[in-house]
Amino acid sequence: MDNLYIRIPTINGLWQGWLASPNVLQARALTQDELEAIMATKAVNMRIHLLLPTSCCVMATVNVTRQQLKQLAKEDICYLLEDQILGSPEQLHCVYQSLNEQQALVLGIQHTVLKELIEPFKDISGELVCAVPDIFLLPSNTQGWSLLVDNSDCWLRLNEHWGVRLEANAAIALLDSAWSEFPTSHIQVYGDVPSDIQSWITAQQQVSVENLPPLEWSQQFSQITSKHPLNVLKGEFSVKTKSSLSGYWRYAAIFVGICFLTQIVYDTVRLVHYQGVIKTSKKESETLYKSLFPNETRIVNLRRQIETHLAEKKQTGQGFVSIATRVGEVLHTGNWQTQRIDFDNNGLLLEVSALSLSDLEQLRQQLNNQGLLSETLSANSEGTGIRGRLRISESS
Repeated sequence: MDNLYIRIPTINGLWQGWLASPNVLQARALTQDELEAIMATKAVNMRIHLLLPTSCCVMATVNVTRQQLKQLAKEDICYLLEDQILGSPEQLHCVYQSLNEQQALVLGIQHTVLKELIEPFKDISGELVCAVPDIFLLPSNTQGWSLLVDNSDCWLRLNEHWGVRLEANAAIALLDSAWSEFPTSHIQVYGDVPSDIQSWITAQQQVSVENLPPLEWSQQFSQITSKHPLNVLKGEFSVKTKSSLSGYWRYAAIFVGICFLTQIVYDTVRLVHYQGVIKTSKKESETLYKSLFPNETRIVNLRRQIETHLAEKKQTGQGFVSIATRVGEVLHTGNWQTQRIDFDNNGLLLEVSALSLSDLEQLRQQLNNQGLLSETLSANSEGTGIRGRLRISESS
């Protein structure tokens, strides 16, 4: 697609246009007839970069931290320019660029003015890419100011981030104001300047002046993009580009996108849930391990340490495995129903249901016959039977 650059010097002013084709290195200035012909065809297959009159914008450096900027709502940014305007700040559409940790550059333009400026581009077939103040057509000077005075305007670029454009008859007042706030030791002057401005420059002591040829505006077109920090087509003025997909395919793509995002969200929630379960289980396991082996002061590898303890118990014929094996042999042969089994440092706690007290006593005796020490802790009636609790440990 061709790139069309349009500058609107003033509201209702005569447009200036340049056309940059992909296979041409330098943009070509358009005549009024050529520009009108392009707009008559609704700028089909073109990307339009709009250069707004800087004189319609308010730009100011304000003392506000990056953290404060993040906390401000978009509709409250305009209040940062309250001291720079006479009217109500709510009438401004604002964008900003953070300069450092303590300062930001804020640009504001009247809602009604911006709406009027971009109104002719709403029904075009091409794409309106950005709208940037035309002061950024003047290259910045890394050492100080950039200055250009044409037939009607005085252009002053104070630094990389911002500048001012006013009528040429107000140039001296503009330079005096800029000098009081942002004095410089170097000025780049493009083309010739009127004698009064030349006298003003000469009067400034210890200022080096670099005289450059008249400016070719197209030199800065590469900087005028949608990513420009002071592109005002944001918020309610954001560009709504037309999709190249047909209606059915566009809806299909939207549906697939929604399904994909839903699946990602679902998988993410599940992952977070199971990570929480893993952490909880690990914590419970470590708590149980410390209760079983209070002499262990450090847990490096829980599984390996448990396996080591089990192996030691197995070699000595002690521990849960040994006791549980012999208890299981007894429970398998009698009329008892196991309700619960717990194990701690004092041995195994067995809770069973039996038909009578004699059956419970028989169970205890059979456990003793297996080389275990069993003790009846409680025996309570439960329906037509008995529910008993026994503590079982290794015999000394």
